[in-house]
Amino acid sequence: MSLNKPTIIFLAVCSFFICTSFTAAQDEHPPVFTEENFSFSYDYAFFRSQEQFVLIEIYYSILRDALQFVQDGEKWKAEFVFTAEIRKNDSLLAQTPWKNVDIIDSLSQITSGQRLYGVGYFAVKPGDYMLKVELQDINSQYSRQYQSELEVEPFTADRIELSDIQLASQISRSNEPNRFFKNGYMVIPNSERFYGTGLPMLMFYAEIYNLKKADEPDTTKYMVQFKVLGSDGQVVREFPEKMRLKPGNSAVEVSGVNIISFRSGTYFLELSAHDLFNDATVSKRKKFYVYREGDLAVSDSVSNELMRQKIEAAYQRIYDEMSIDDVEDEFDAASYIASSEEKKIFKTLDSIGKRAFLIEFWKKRDETPQTPENEFRQHYLSLVRTANEQFKGFKKGWKTDRGRVLLLYGVPDEIERFPYSAENKPHIIWKYFSIQGGVMFVFVDKRDFGRYELVHSTARGELNDAEWERWIRPN
Repeated sequence: MSLNKPTIIFLAVCSFFICTSFTAAQDEHPPVFTEENFSFSYDYAFFRSQEQFVLIEIYYSILRDALQFVQDGEKWKAEFVFTAEIRKNDSLLAQTPWKNVDIIDSLSQITSGQRLYGVGYFAVKPGDYMLKVELQDINSQYSRQYQSELEVEPFTADRIELSDIQLASQISRSNEPNRFFKNGYMVIPNSERFYGTGLPMLMFYAEIYNLKKADEPDTTKYMVQFKVLGSDGQVVREFPEKMRLKPGNSAVEVSGVNIISFRSGTYFLELSAHDLFNDATVSKRKKFYVYREGDLAVSDSVSNELMRQKIEAAYQRIYDEMSIDDVEDEFDAASYIASSEEKKIFKTLDSIGKRAFLIEFWKKRDETPQTPENEFRQHYLSLVRTANEQFKGFKKGWKTDRGRVLLLYGVPDEIERFPYSAENKPHIIWKYFSIQGGVMFVFVDKRDFGRYELVHSTARGELNDAEWERWIRPN
């Protein structure tokens, strides 16, 4: 199926809402941050559209202090571009970039925890798609990409239906349409799906379709109920059913759950709607996370457990949003540090198992498990990106000889480059001074294709060729 302009409608919608937190302000110096820590969050939900189309809403947010502000006259300005694209198979169906500007009078206006929120929409016919999103900071040139596999199912017309559940950080009545306006409400999305400290109410929005109307009083009503389930699927809290009067063929459900007493961890919100006319019921679930800083004061053991849960929830979300191809690619790139047993186990797992396996794989190698970031994973995948960018060619950069050495030994302390000459082939020598008392790796472009192959190394267990210079001077 191919989608032309009438078939796919991409509404360029972008807006922001700043969520502040109560922390000390910065001085007039830009914050220090690195590309490894540059990230944003995104989420999406499906709603019914017209003429058998499904409306996909994309929600995204970025921490304000993750952006680089530069002085612009007497003010400070940050610019970033959020780009979303949808693909079917290998065909690009739509791509839209949104340029965004945030201007402040002083850097002291930026406090930790502030977020800039955005929302975008496009409509597609039911089918399987790949959603790719990217956010780039114009000033720092830092960027991050994510992608999700979308299975867009049709909304039928002959039975009660529910949209996806949109989680929100704030919902309020509104008569002034804006980018977050929906059916009389302003819905500020929570693309992180984190609740707890500073956000004790789990707010959500959903739409109910195909409510049948009849003459009998009882059948002009419908019931809604919501539950909170734990990560194991067991009911944590069940709320009483609520009777609603049908406003028409469709209805909006806006509500909130107080999660202040919930322990930090992973949960699911389950929403059900029951039509009394034909006794039909429909349900939807949405994953969310709870993290409360107050939990950390309980005890060291509880503190560590809650921190572990938060970290695992964050990484679970990362892998949930990755396609299975990307999950497998990440493990393939980590094959240099994986044991033979780990490789065998990974091959036998299904998509869910592979995602869970990767979380444990990196957790075992985390040298500072008490911190919210897995620095080992971040560093390793940063080297993978470097290899793919610098050594790309007929195969991915991490699969080349230089890519392998980079991933196993890190960035060399010294690099000597020797270009082509009448006597020598192009070659590169990497030197490491703090490994095994000092080692070197020699890479030669044997075939003059720019593909440098390892011909000699003084490192233990590596290719060692006492006559390696014959590759440089083959004649």
